Amino acid sequence: MVKVLAARYYEPRKPLKLEQVELPKVQDDDVLVRIKAAGVCHSDLHTINGLFPPAKPPPITLGHEMSGIVEEKGKNVKKVEIGDRVGADYVLSCGTCSYCVAGKDNLCDNFKVMAVNTDGAWTEKIVVPQRHIHRLPHNVGFPEGAIMNCAVMTSYHAMKLAQVSAGDTVLVYGLGGVGINAIQWAKVFGATEIIGVDLEEGKLDLAKRMGATITVNPKDGDPVQRVRELTGGGVDVGFEIIGLVDTVRKMIGCVKKGGKAVMVGMCFDNVPISPVNDVMTPEIKLMSPQDHLKAEIPQVLKLIENGRFDLSHSVSHRLPLKEVNEGVRILNERIGNPVRVVLEP
Repeated sequence: MVKVLAARYYEPRKPLKLEQVELPKVQDDDVLVRIKAAGVCHSDLHTINGLFPPAKPPPITLGHEMSGIVEEKGKNVKKVEIGDRVGADYVLSCGTCSYCVAGKDNLCDNFKVMAVNTDGAWTEKIVVPQRHIHRLPHNVGFPEGAIMNCAVMTSYHAMKLAQVSAGDTVLVYGLGGVGINAIQWAKVFGATEIIGVDLEEGKLDLAKRMGATITVNPKDGDPVQRVRELTGGGVDVGFEIIGLVDTVRKMIGCVKKGGKAVMVGMCFDNVPISPVNDVMTPEIKLMSPQDHLKAEIPQVLKLIENGRFDLSHSVSHRLPLKEVNEGVRILNERIGNPVRVVLEP
């Protein structure tokens, strides 16, 4: 019996408990990864704050962004070798249902998510099916390789879903981990005008360095009016990446007639929208991405490897696993202008 240290969630709004837990046995198609970095995402905060209860009854190990080194593999594993630097897809699709076969594994009939249905990555080691493992490019460090699996992939899939293309004017409302990456993806996808909106000047400055052509701080006045003035009527595509009723409504208000409004942030409250006035009359398309597709991971890895996408500004805080509750507090209270907090066992 092998035991490892893990950060365990028991109940909402309580500190996580650091405990020794038994490591599952490595099966024939499994890979044992020694965690080198694990991201702290707002989705984790939603669980800790009681907004998004885990499907697996507590206690459960949280964390779904991870990277590390292959330490052991099952006899059927051909994809990686012991010692390889790897990341893992937290979307644990089955690979056999009609959606998976059609390449839409994010809609899998047997959909499971690390840290929601199974124990997650805030631990020293984890066992993952080889189907969900990928090698990291040589130019990607472990912290960046961890957050890539969510913060980078989510924003990439959102861009593809919205079919952002050359010449588009794009709005990114909320410049945390996902939002900052969305700014950069909008540039990669060819948007000529990229507007970043946030309340924190530090994030607005970072957004400019990542490719934003305009930044707007709602403290300075109505952001909807400002964006519509700057664009002469609104943006082609708007992305809301906070998950609040007010910011969802404001993002929609910034979209021009015939444009697209993309809700990326997890909003748990009902958003009052007039189907006629807000959507039908301006013929706005409402959409929302569900995580990402497994087929998109190698696309993103290649773009990173070729220097087309910069991860160097994606991680703002690095803490040891034993300080997990401090990492949660930093992101929860937005201490020190966090982009992404990473735990290092």
